[in-house]
Amino acid sequence: MSIILTGIIVTILSLIVIAFVFIKRKKIKDMIGMMAAMALGMLVGLTGGLLAGILYSGNLFISTVLGMGIGFLAGFLTGLPINVMAIIDGVLSGIMGGMMGAMLGEMISPEYQNRMIQIMLVIFVGMICIVLYMLQQETGFNRSSIINKIFHNPLIIAFVFLLFFYTYNHLFNELNQDYIASQKNSHMSHSLINKKLSVSRLNSSAKMKKLVIEATDFSYYPKEFKLTVGQPVNLILKNSGEIEHDIEFENMKASFLQQPQQGNHSKDQIVHIHSLPGKTSEMRFIPNESGVFRFFCTVPGHKESGMIGIVKVS
Repeated sequence: MSIILTGIIVTILSLIVIAFVFIKRKKIKDMIGMMAAMALGMLVGLTGGLLAGILYSGNLFISTVLGMGIGFLAGFLTGLPINVMAIIDGVLSGIMGGMMGAMLGEMISPEYQNRMIQIMLVIFVGMICIVLYMLQQETGFNRSSIINKIFHNPLIIAFVFLLFFYTYNHLFNELNQDYIASQKNSHMSHSLINKKLSVSRLNSSAKMKKLVIEATDFSYYPKEFKLTVGQPVNLILKNSGEIEHDIEFENMKASFLQQPQQGNHSKDQIVHIHSLPGKTSEMRFIPNESGVFRFFCTVPGHKESGMIGIVKVS
């Protein structure tokens, strides 16, 4: 929900700049118009790419395409009333900003995502104000205009900024708290259901599922698959690459099956398996809860290079 709130603010401010350029296009010089298109394209691309990278974490392709598309559109629309050079500047800046924003959203740790969104919004709003000031100065100040009064009175600027970010931060925190509370309630209800399902399925001696994942340099095959709560899984990691690889399932709780003579299993462990180049590793476990989870290679740099996948447990 916080991503949606930030996206709405970014969209409204971007449309204000684009509308201003369209209305005042006859008074805007080519150089100023090119700068405005380049600035808005880069800002929207960065912010949109960041939001897409966080929203589609684990799928860098989709987040990059979305970020580039958003930046492209903003740069194109801003440069359209000016000239072809302004369009080129805006489009290229938007594409570059979208790529960088998507990579930032993908790399940043979950605990810092909300803070990064807030920082990016501060940068976005500040730069948009500068762009509007530049355009207003270029097209001629109207003494009675609100923008003229705001930009020429530091006290009003400070008050408007404080009021805006106070309101935004309040709404941001409220939305996050509501989302977390709903997630907790949903998780508790799912946990109760999953425990009952797990017990019933274990008691019915569910057939073991064989799952072979091939690791290369640097990808998994398959990248997506489905598992069932309570169904034993025989996971086989085949390393066809020239360097070591592993798999870790993020936040997916499972019970590890021990040797047959032991007749028991350890509960709620993180599934992790490692394999050397040209080797095959194997382990057996039982998924304990449903959900959509990421799996990735924990070797430094491999996750960032694309060794990420998705498992759906139902």
